[in-house]
Amino acid sequence: MRNAELKEAVDLLAIAAHRDDAELTCGGTLAKAVRAGQRVGILDLTQGEMGTRGDAATRAAEAERAAKTLGVQVRRNAELRDAHLSNDEASRERLVTLVRELAPRTPTIASPPSWRGTLATSRVSRSTRRGPASRRTARSRSSTRWRTAKTR
Repeated sequence: MRNAELKEAVDLLAIAAHRDDAELTCGGTLAKAVRAGQRVGILDLTQGEMGTRGDAATRAAEAERAAKTLGVQVRRNAELRDAHLSNDEASRERLVTLVRELAPRTPTIASPPSWRGTLATSRVSRSTRRGPASRRTARSRSSTRWRTAKTR
């Protein structure tokens, strides 16, 4: 499930800061959606290169096995720097581009209440809520929400 393999939209997309965050936070929901016939995807923002238990290659292999186990059809990686996620224009633009390519009917941020205080998760949450300034409409400039091209 590499980046080049995606050709269709997904019904449910889990967006997570690190590889394994989606599985740990909403793996059951993803598996249930797959069993219900939905096309499910995961968007990891980093490759996990700063992890203490393995390198990026190890994390990629683990992520691939986990996706197969859950039945997830699409897994993408934004290739942002691990431990350096920031809510800047370039990161938001990359995130919005990938979300638009995946065109999810239902996007979700993989962050349970107990993790809301972590730096990476809070940055993911803020970035996905804000979206790039260049894509916001005049009516939504005061809002921190953004929509994919499919919902406009």
